[in-house]
Amino acid sequence: MPINMASQTKNKIVTYAFLAASLGMGVISTGCAEGKLWRTGQYVPWAQNKWIEEEKIADTLFVKKREMREKVEYAINGTQQDQQNAAKFLAEIVRRDSILLHRIYAVKLLGQLDCPASLKALQEATEDSNSEIRIAAIGSLEQLPADESLPRLQEILMDDSNTDVRLAAARAIGEFSGEQAITAVAVALDDRDPALQRRVMQSLEKISGETLGTDLLAWEQYVKTTTGDRITPTPKTQPTLDDYFESDAPERSADNSFQPNVEKNWQTP
Repeated sequence: MPINMASQTKNKIVTYAFLAASLGMGVISTGCAEGKLWRTGQYVPWAQNKWIEEEKIADTLFVKKREMREKVEYAINGTQQDQQNAAKFLAEIVRRDSILLHRIYAVKLLGQLDCPASLKALQEATEDSNSEIRIAAIGSLEQLPADESLPRLQEILMDDSNTDVRLAAARAIGEFSGEQAITAVAVALDDRDPALQRRVMQSLEKISGETLGTDLLAWEQYVKTTTGDRITPTPKTQPTLDDYFESDAPERSADNSFQPNVEKNWQTP
């Protein structure tokens, strides 16, 4: 009899442990699209509270975007000072807002304002630590007159540390026309990144209407002829270990044997 009672107690403990583990997994799997059992979140107070907080954020995002959009629409139909004020309002959001989506939306709206404050804010945004902000700023600079935007786009193409940002700059320059745009994008024609080189050639094709495809030498000749060889070369990056190894690699002599690259400036005793 005691043995049977002990067995029953053990079975109950195992059953309770299994139920507790299942409940724990269910809680973990609930929430806003966090798992396969997310619909069961309606029975879990923790999930309900999280949904409420997420809805507050969504409402805040919608309200904030509407506020920004309305200010810009009013400014576009108003005076130059109205545009200045709207640009300063958006610039503060880009600088200080804690929600990335707010900042990106503000940067995109800045491109609809043609005023000194807007240009200044966009130039600041191109130096932001977040690459998504920088890419959004490039898209807005693309909407401004060439004299205002092309010099900065060229600098980004040459100097930015992020390849995606440089690709965005090369694409944006391709939306302009004329020799100034050709000069701006051609600075990266000899870049060591094949993807960027290809993007530059695509932009050159769009700007010029020439159909030279991916013929690098043909594009170099075209740029030289068109701009009078007034291109500032892309800054060279620091050499890699592969570069050092390649420079020190032995060469084959006439008899097909390897010969070390030894400087012959030594003197025999």
